[in-house]
Amino acid sequence: MRSPIYLVLILSLSLLLTGCGEQSQNEMEQAQEETQEAVESAQQELEVTKTEFANNVQEELDSLDTQMEQLQGKISEASGDTQTELQKQWESLQDQRKQLANDLEELQARSEENWQDLKEGIDDQLDSFEENFNSLKEDLGIG
Repeated sequence: MRSPIYLVLILSLSLLLTGCGEQSQNEMEQAQEETQEAVESAQQELEVTKTEFANNVQEELDSLDTQMEQLQGKISEASGDTQTELQKQWESLQDQRKQLANDLEELQARSEENWQDLKEGIDDQLDSFEENFNSLKEDLGIG
């Protein structure tokens, strides 16, 4: 009599464990899918943030380019040593502008994971560029 009871008990435990194993497997697969979706969402968000940052920097540079053309005209109106000094400042600004453009291209080429470190450098360069630009405007007597 004990044999059939043990057999039923063993079969019941086997079915129970198999059912739990399948449920655990399903839960684990669902958790993996949710994790993958979260990772993809975060990557898309980073890409959007990177694109917005790059677009904002480019817009600012485009605006400054237009103003730099106007400054070049004012520099050509200056005379002698003043013009030479102002021209040096303008050329320095041109070099900074080229470096910013190069760094912006590099930022756009970087993957979503490692563009943040370059972002800080671009922010600093842009601040420096704007300070030097405003200094040149003051030297030219432009408010």
